[in-house]
Formats: sequence, C-alpha cells, structure tokens
Amino acid sequence: MLDEDGIARAQYATLDPLSVRIETHRRYSARPDDIEASVDEAVVLRDTADLLDIGCGTGSYLRRLAASGHAGRLVGVDASPAAIAALDGVPGVTAVGADAQELPFEDATFDVVTLRHMLYHVPDPGRALREARRVLRPGGTVAALVNLEHTTPLLHEASRRPLAAFGVRRPEFWLKVHSGNLPGLVGDVFGNARVHRHDNELVFDSPGPVAAYAVSCLTGYGITADDPRRDAMVAAIEAYAVALFDEESPRRDPKGYVIVTAHRP
Repeated sequence: MLDEDGIARAQYATLDPLSVRIETHRRYSARPDDIEASVDEAVVLRDTADLLDIGCGTGSYLRRLAASGHAGRLVGVDASPAAIAALDGVPGVTAVGADAQELPFEDATFDVVTLRHMLYHVPDPGRALREARRVLRPGGTVAALVNLEHTTPLLHEASRRPLAAFGVRRPEFWLKVHSGNLPGLVGDVFGNARVHRHDNELVFDSPGPVAAYAVSCLTGYGITADDPRRDAMVAAIEAYAVALFDEESPRRDPKGYVIVTAHRP
C-alpha cells in the first residue's frame, strides 16, 4: 500500500482522473458551480494583481485569467509534472514545479495567493499556509478552498463500500483539511479569516457518472493502475452504482465548499 506521499504522486501522475471529477461537477451540479469565478469574487481580484495559484492542477484557472487579459503576473505551482506540463507554453503564465511547503519565491512577491482543493494533500497544511503568507505582500489576500466536511456522501460511498470488500480502507489523511477546520488553520497563520460558503448538490439520472467518479478516486485509496485487483474493483464499483439506481432515480448528492480568505497585515 502506498504511503501518503506516494498516493499524492500517483493521483496526479496523469490529470485524467482529476478531469473526470471536475467534469462531473460541471455537468451534474443542480445549480451553476463556477468555483474559479467564486474565488475571483472572494478575493475581489483586480486585473493588475500578481497572483500565485498553489496546486494549479489542470491549469484552467490561470489559462482563463490569461485569456481574459489579466495584466498582473500569473504563476502556478504544483508538485505534479503533469500539472506543470499542462501550462507549458500558455502565454502570460509561468508554471513552477515545487512543494507548497517550500515555495521558491522571495518574501512579499504576490498580491493574491490561492490554494484551491489542495491543502489535504500537503503533509503539513499549516506550513503551506505560512509559506503563502510569507510570499504575500502586506495587504495581500490568500484564498484557501476546501470541501464541506461531509460533502458528496453518495459519491464517497460509491468507492468506499465496494473497496471495503477487498479489505481496502480510505486512508486516514484523506480530506484531513475541510470546512470544519480550515478557518482555524487560516486564522492561526494570518490572525484573521473570513468564510465564504457555497452549497449545492449533484443530480444523477444514471449510474455511469457515479461509477466513473468513484473509479477516478482509486489512486486516492492507494490503488495504482497496475494493481492486479483493479479490474475487479472497477467491476464492483460499477455494479454498486447500478444497484443504487435500481433502488431510486434520480439520485441527489449534497455537496459544497468553503473559500476562506485572509489578509496579510
């Protein structure tokens, strides 16, 4: 079984599973769910702001800002080589492979620092937040985004229950940072914190998207592509999803996230 660091590397060796999860939320949210626009609103983003996106993932946030004519500096940081490659050659964007706990930037370099859906991958979230504070200019804004503590219970069960039959349990560090503890973590580092909460739900009318999402989470359980049990696990997940819709359709799954903002004094 992979350890925490190994799971984090395996999850983002390719961005395909992440893209499945993003697309699921885009297509099946009951109400429009533009997380990137919500971050812009929460930080009151000026187009001249120098912005650092820690854990830039697919790079869609920085690409959108660059395409909109953002005049400030745009920099993405990620530990995944695939994430850095996704931004290669994008005009107006610099992508840097680095650890969120040890940023390769001088003090007071950025006006805005974002940490979107990534702090639960960091061994020491407090250290990552302290680094974010260090590279912020006085008066700058940080925006950290994580899921609600008990978000998407249906999707989580669609992977947890089938995998339990194989003796696989969700790692304890999974979602260790959530809406319940993030405000305190940010407040401890910055001395201030404001919570912006966004509630929604997913609506599914067939089992396929539920199964696809659950399969995309396999590496989060430490199941790599070459695991000899993987095909059987995928089949078990698909059967579980079909059974869900035999019982009830459509299926609704409550979800949400918080954006916690703070200012560097």
